Amino acid sequence: MTVNNYLDQFRDLIYDSGYTDPKAVMVKFRQGLDRRISMALAGMTYGRPSDTDLEGWFHLTVWMDQNRVADEAFHVSHRQPYVLTPTANHPLAISQPDPAAPAVRFTHSNPSPGNPVPMC
Repeated sequence: MTVNNYLDQFRDLIYDSGYTDPKAVMVKFRQGLDRRISMALAGMTYGRPSDTDLEGWFHLTVWMDQNRVADEAFHVSHRQPYVLTPTANHPLAISQPDPAAPAVRFTHSNPSPGNPVPMC
């Protein structure tokens, strides 16, 4: 479930439940969050909204989830495929990709003042 979907459902449940204490709402909110996001929120040492600023926490959570998704996409795009190739000496040996395979090329392979190479 995405954070936005979770927030929509959570807001409906809070409205239906009649909770009004912001701290109690925050406890319930954090309990249902993805653990990675909940841990990131717990580890924040500064920039935290007030415990009574529910909308601030909701916006921060969406922002953190967007950053998490972008980070995962970045790391997935930079992974090299590894192949399991069992051998007599190493039944579960992992080999590197074929070095003869063409290298990944960037759009700009020849840098110039008007045509820089992107940094990765």
